[in-house]
Amino acid sequence: MNDDGDSHSDRRTFLKSIGALGASTAVGTGAIGSVTADEHLDQYHRTLREELTDERGLPAGEFVYGGTEKAPLDAFSHNGGEGGTETEMDVSADDVPITIADRLQVTETPENAYAYTYKGSIDDRSFSQGDVLLGVAYLRGVDTASADAEVQTQAGFKWEYTNPDGSTGYSSNMVVSPANVSPGSDWQRHYFVVEIGEKPDGSEFQPFFEFWTGFTAQTIDFGGMALIDYSDTDVTAGRLNELLVSYDYDGRGADAQWRQAAHDRIEKIRKTDVEVEVLDGDGNAVADADVEVAMAEHAFDFGGEFTLSQIGDRWDSDVAETYRRTWLENFNKGVLTNALKVSPWSGEWGEAVNADTARRAIQWLLDNDVPTRGHALVWEEWDWMNIDAEQSDAAINDLVTERIRTRASEFRGDFVEWDMHNHPIWQPNIREQIGREAALEWWQTAHDAAPDAQMYVNEMNIIAGSSYRDPYDEFITWLMDNDAGVEGIGFMGHFDITNLTPPAELLSVFDRFGEHGVPLQITEFDVQMDTRDDEAKVEAQADYVRDVLTAAFSHKAVEGVMSWCFWDESGEPKRYYSEDWTLRPHGEEYQRLVFEEWWTEESGTTDGDGVYATDGFKGTYTITATDGDQTAERAVEIGDDTGTVTVTLGESDAGGGQKDDSDDETETPPGALPGGEGPPQDLDGDGRHEDVDGDGDADIADLRSLLNNRDSGMVQENAGAYDFDGDGDVDAGDVLALFRQLYR
Repeated sequence: MNDDGDSHSDRRTFLKSIGALGASTAVGTGAIGSVTADEHLDQYHRTLREELTDERGLPAGEFVYGGTEKAPLDAFSHNGGEGGTETEMDVSADDVPITIADRLQVTETPENAYAYTYKGSIDDRSFSQGDVLLGVAYLRGVDTASADAEVQTQAGFKWEYTNPDGSTGYSSNMVVSPANVSPGSDWQRHYFVVEIGEKPDGSEFQPFFEFWTGFTAQTIDFGGMALIDYSDTDVTAGRLNELLVSYDYDGRGADAQWRQAAHDRIEKIRKTDVEVEVLDGDGNAVADADVEVAMAEHAFDFGGEFTLSQIGDRWDSDVAETYRRTWLENFNKGVLTNALKVSPWSGEWGEAVNADTARRAIQWLLDNDVPTRGHALVWEEWDWMNIDAEQSDAAINDLVTERIRTRASEFRGDFVEWDMHNHPIWQPNIREQIGREAALEWWQTAHDAAPDAQMYVNEMNIIAGSSYRDPYDEFITWLMDNDAGVEGIGFMGHFDITNLTPPAELLSVFDRFGEHGVPLQITEFDVQMDTRDDEAKVEAQADYVRDVLTAAFSHKAVEGVMSWCFWDESGEPKRYYSEDWTLRPHGEEYQRLVFEEWWTEESGTTDGDGVYATDGFKGTYTITATDGDQTAERAVEIGDDTGTVTVTLGESDAGGGQKDDSDDETETPPGALPGGEGPPQDLDGDGRHEDVDGDGDADIADLRSLLNNRDSGMVQENAGAYDFDGDGDVDAGDVLALFRQLYR
């Protein structure tokens, strides 16, 4: 190849001129042909060019791999070991503007991501530093060997060349954004911006465009492939990024039509009137009493995953203590990510995730009064159920029911709900072998083993993607028609930053499945992306967390969202907290909504009838009434059915009132806070004095003591011991954080 810059430019001018004469099919990349003139384009390429030129204002550029759908597919081949296959298929019936595609399957677990590649060499075209190209592809993620893995690919544009020592070399990747993609289950067009970098030392440079497909055992579909060369234009990589690489979604704007309606519904369905009556010890109304109405917990489930793979084998470590404390500060409902599935429960996952570590974690959740859900009783993947398919139908069914009964009965009375049937659409493997009716027996077994737990069905590609919506709806209808006892519908919400479902569409899905008349939950919520170095992705992730939570909280059929994205110990950009426990922007957005915008802290004085009225979000509250030297508190659940909350001054209420100690001659012991029985104590070794009043227990009396003494010198001079919310100071927020710690 001639790498001289002037010759390169002259060649481009020549190609452009003959293209204008209608002769561009005679010159190009190998037998495929670089295409400039529109008359040599098929319908897909013509439409693509019109979109880029008419709608985006870009120049035409040159199609490097040719102007038909088939030409690029012929140029690309799937390379790797025997575990990789490539199959061309007709997709003309799909709702996309392409007609053919290549299905790439990797059936083994690859050694690395580049063990399998989908690669198209460019045989007669050279490039110079600064040249700009645009890759285009329709992608669809079909399957992975494990639901815990994502379908992934990485785009690359590189030179293969000969090093000075005669060995083969490969340049760095020149795809500047975005390189990594996790394709969803629906077709989506992706753009890949390429800027040619400086060539390394060597010779015989051959450029190529490729996609790594060896991230895991997986199936990916590729169609609508194109590579457009803008090198003889004034187009820059930055301009292409600005025009084409966007993580926007319909309804993101502050003035989006769905948003105000959602806020109005939240005010209507998530809030209720609160009326507080203050009485004296004789039952008389107390006018002009000061009343504080302070929320401690939501009625709506803002839950989170509890991931034993991170702390299960180091439960007593400092990091595990930080994990548990921070978890409690964020979530009001828990679920073990994997430990209750059959395979890890059976001990196949090692020391961190097994039945013993699961039991310990569940007991901790229950000890902290955290409502807990089980995940999952049935998942019809043979290995996950530890079942050999080479058995009789009866034997297989007996094993499934035994697997259900064992785990459900062990936690009978402990769990508020179970994912009874997980991935029923994605993996119907066992039913396909032994018959659909077996599922009805599985549901009955679950109900018999854990009658107090709500039984959920749970599936992906319902809100994050749409490919399973119809069959999921049909399956739920069949279960209900056959009295299986479906008591909740779960949606796995693993959203990819490149394919975000518009909030209005989420609401329509909630409408549709809400017709079944049982609660809905987003059971596994995260917003996934490949890097946090792209500010546009980071901003879109935070906005989408805001909008998914808003849509869910605004819908009357939805009862909870379980965040599947708590702490990042291993480089996962989806998680709220980084490795050093820094809260990321989307985590800040989560906390802003849950603990600020949708949080109630009101205060005022009683009227002549001793009543103070306000409204607040439904949940658990601490209500404090004060008149002169008398103060009383109550911890109450407030919902639509809550009547007037009565707070009686001067009366012990076992969580309700506080005796007036103004005439008590008992002296405060040395080291104790005013009104305390002894020096504050750290009962659990976390460095914080949850036994504020020093009586040896942690209970509501400690909440009162911290509330009354939070501004005292004794507390402020030792702030770290009372900083329960971790914000660096001591205030009312720490009283609420201690309440959540003690009374969840």
